Amino acid sequence: MRIFCSLTVNIVLLAFSQHILSQNEMPNDCKNAITVCGSSKISSNANGQGLQELRSNNACASFEHNSLWLKVNIVREGTLGFTLRPTSKNLEVDYDFFIFGPTSDCDNLGTSIRCSTTNPIDAGLTSNVTGMNDQETDLAEGPGELGNSFVKSLDVQVGDTYYIVIDRPIGDSAFEIDWTGTSLVGGSPFPPMPMANSIPNERICNDSGVYTVDLDSFSDKINTEPTNTVTYFENEMDASDDIAPLENTLTLNNESKTIYARVTNVNGCFDITNFTIASYKSPEAVNATLTQCDLDVANSTDGITVFNLNQANSLITSDANTTTTYYLSVNDRVNNTPIQNPDKFTGQEGQVISATVRNSNQCRKDVELTLSVKSTTASLQKMGPYFSCDMDKNDAMVAGSFNIDEIKNRAYPNLDVSLFNSREDASLELNEITSEVITTESTTLYVRIEDNNQCQDVEELRLVVDEIPEIELPKAIPTLCLNNPTVTIAANGGLSSYQWSLIKDDGTEEVVSNSQVATLTEVGEYILEVEQNYTSFGVNRSCSNSEKFTVNPSNVAKFNSEPIVEDISDNNRITVLVEGEGDYEYSLNDISGPYQDSNEFNDVPKGFVEVYVRDKNGCGVVSKTISVIGYNKFFTPNGDNVNDYWQLAGINAVTQANSAIYIFDRHGRLIKELDPKGIGWDGTCNGVMLPSTDYWFRVLLEDGREFKGHFSLKR
Repeated sequence: MRIFCSLTVNIVLLAFSQHILSQNEMPNDCKNAITVCGSSKISSNANGQGLQELRSNNACASFEHNSLWLKVNIVREGTLGFTLRPTSKNLEVDYDFFIFGPTSDCDNLGTSIRCSTTNPIDAGLTSNVTGMNDQETDLAEGPGELGNSFVKSLDVQVGDTYYIVIDRPIGDSAFEIDWTGTSLVGGSPFPPMPMANSIPNERICNDSGVYTVDLDSFSDKINTEPTNTVTYFENEMDASDDIAPLENTLTLNNESKTIYARVTNVNGCFDITNFTIASYKSPEAVNATLTQCDLDVANSTDGITVFNLNQANSLITSDANTTTTYYLSVNDRVNNTPIQNPDKFTGQEGQVISATVRNSNQCRKDVELTLSVKSTTASLQKMGPYFSCDMDKNDAMVAGSFNIDEIKNRAYPNLDVSLFNSREDASLELNEITSEVITTESTTLYVRIEDNNQCQDVEELRLVVDEIPEIELPKAIPTLCLNNPTVTIAANGGLSSYQWSLIKDDGTEEVVSNSQVATLTEVGEYILEVEQNYTSFGVNRSCSNSEKFTVNPSNVAKFNSEPIVEDISDNNRITVLVEGEGDYEYSLNDISGPYQDSNEFNDVPKGFVEVYVRDKNGCGVVSKTISVIGYNKFFTPNGDNVNDYWQLAGINAVTQANSAIYIFDRHGRLIKELDPKGIGWDGTCNGVMLPSTDYWFRVLLEDGREFKGHFSLKR
């Protein structure tokens, strides 16, 4: 067999621990030694060394540090040894032991007959195991480096008594003991243990929760041997050490206690069992009557309806943390066969069912519940309707918001009412609508009216959701032309009212129209508010909608400077420069277009061209005549009225009128000075037709530019 024990050490409080432990009669003193019995498992809360009982009475030159005393009474002869194994294999954990006997007592221990104080580190050992065995011959060893931690076994006889002191001077670890020797062959060398019977736990429930119990009343159940004694303790350690036993009378007040019973025989051997005694207050519960409204559409006056029995919970008990179970009869309650669906129980007028209320301590009280059926008309009274407008025109649902608390206070002042989505839920008081505000489509709710949690009536409450009017404005809001500040905008027809307002910079609104079509004269942000009137259920009402939009400005273009002209080239270019609030497009020589977004034109023909600038928002077109200087590469003065004269293009009596144009022959002789306002040169000199050939010219424009070139005369 094995003895298990845990020792703790507190070096700082050693002197203090010694005083306290000796007062508490702990097994670190000889007179409080633990008796080794049968196959018992020994546990102890011994701490420190108690009284110092090892002085000069041992051959191993040591004394108590952290000690545990064992008392061994022998009932079988032979050799007796043991192996003590510390739980920790750390060599710093050093266990010593001392044995007194076989005729010693605590008042006269005498000299130890076995002892070992070998230190495993000092002795160069590889294990911190110590003990006695049949192979050793020495009776004592140590201290320090002396010995191998084992001494010779005891030769024990029936009736011998030995005291074993197990001491741990160094380290911190529990240990276990394996008993060895020939005395263990065929049985245990130690006295047998008594048997402590297990008994069931006991729970007392009463109206006060207070209960006084006589612990002695359990002794006959725990112990059946007359020579044994039974004592009771608050914890297992006290029971093991046989200290601080409880008084026989124990009073419990709404609490549970675990009691440890120690059965001790005449040999000092003992066994421990435990049981729990609890005393709690029973729940408060009374007989009650549950009244239910009969909402059966087929027959609402037959006295039979569906009950939610759980509605009676608050009628039966006001205790918190309780559960109520319902049974069809007392017999079902005795057999623990509860009603399976208490929230949908079909009952009839005057029916009595059984109920059990249990609290968290599993104390119970049995009561009766009487069912009462309140007949109703098949068609429930209809209340309302209450109206709301659709919250979101863009979704598929026509759903509005309803303030349930406000409806309750308005329609049912000073009444206990609950709202439900279905007739059945209202009847059984299931799935109550608890939200202050709900969002729903047009529907019918059911109002349950109660008095002291008893159904008095159920009514229908209609909720109606009206559609909000739809606003349709032009996809492209027209702009306001500042040169003609009037714009007309039309909304969709068929609505009850319209109100167009200009939102000013300070946030105020100025009404500008109350018609479907509005004429606006200012740019800025506007809001259109519309209403649709409804008449049904004898109630006139309306839903409104609004939409903001912005009227942006635009204007006819203004030329802010002369166009940029790059002429007298193979690719004449014009860049038109305008300013204004509009969005502009450009055309050349044709007011009808085509128009382009770019203000640049390439490959512009020589001469005078007309540039048109049009506002894309329809605010108008402006134009400008532009001179593009150029000339023909040849002319044919043959009298056919086609290309009969050569002249610079892009000049006239208004534009570049003071320019000078000189024509030379190939020898450089001046043959003609042209009038820029004239028709041009006809190919003659002093009335004589000149031959077909190339001629040169020099031009001094009025704007200061000068250029030269040549052309051909063809006949």
